[in-house]
Amino acid sequence: MSDLLQKRLLIVSGKGGVGKTVISSALGLIAASRGQKVLLIKMDDQGRTAELFESGPVSDQISPLRDGISALNLDPITVVTDYFTKQLKIKRLVGHIIGSRLFQNWFRVSPAIKEMISLGKVWDLIEEKTWWRSTPVWDLILFDAPATGHGLGLLRLPEQASKLLMGPLKTNALGVQAVLEDAERTGLLLVTLPEEMPVNETVHFHTEARVQVPRVAQEAVILNAAAPDRFGETDADPATWSGPAGQAAMASMVGSALEAEVTNEAFQHAADVGQARASLTKRYRDELKQRIRLPIVEVPYMFSAAFGFKQLEQLSGHLERNLIEAGLIPAREASS
Repeated sequence: MSDLLQKRLLIVSGKGGVGKTVISSALGLIAASRGQKVLLIKMDDQGRTAELFESGPVSDQISPLRDGISALNLDPITVVTDYFTKQLKIKRLVGHIIGSRLFQNWFRVSPAIKEMISLGKVWDLIEEKTWWRSTPVWDLILFDAPATGHGLGLLRLPEQASKLLMGPLKTNALGVQAVLEDAERTGLLLVTLPEEMPVNETVHFHTEARVQVPRVAQEAVILNAAAPDRFGETDADPATWSGPAGQAAMASMVGSALEAEVTNEAFQHAADVGQARASLTKRYRDELKQRIRLPIVEVPYMFSAAFGFKQLEQLSGHLERNLIEAGLIPAREASS
């Protein structure tokens, strides 16, 4: 039995639009509900995290979201300013450097430096200790990483940078590399959807990561928005909607409160769409199992006009149960 939540850093990666922010937020809720102090780290947050937690905006300063969960948006300029302030110790001098045209031009054309310093900030937060007990400030850091197209380069960056940089930047790079390659402290989760492009990109990322960053521990694939097979191999027959089985199927699709004005035709359409989605889920679930030797953890599609904190709590419950079933986290201890 492993326990993902006992790692210090979980990196959540995947193609853009597959639900990385939702999954990382749900993982944060699970960990916080088990008594851990959690930090969600974002890069270029667009307000989605605040919507999910129904909280204030996530900024470049650590701010609380809910009990036990805080968040930080890694703004490169802020991170670089903090870095130079620590190195030079003189804020006025740092201001002159950051504001200079030479620095601005260098910073604009050197994205690797920008990302390396941002990763260094993640490393600092992992190593940060409370001054009174010398214990980690954060039990778990969840890094909502860039989309897979850039994520692999980000994971390779510390090793590459350590060969080119000198001084404190080289020290940072080596420290980040050591954390990423420590399977006891760090794990990588891949998020995908039951669709062709996300699955293909996930398989490609998994394969390339095994070659290019073999020491980074890939833990599982999260198959988001999976659709359940409600009818098995038997097609949904409109004639059965009035019977007990049909009514149960209707309730499972829209909830227990069935409204009289909803027609059988509407349910038939919903059933057809649901079956098509379930067929895709099965197809891509099987493909993932064949091509990736990792646990596949499913998260169901959430039927909701809006997706806020209530829906996030529901999704985290599904995710927790499936992580337990996959042996990736232990079951909760029974209360005495």
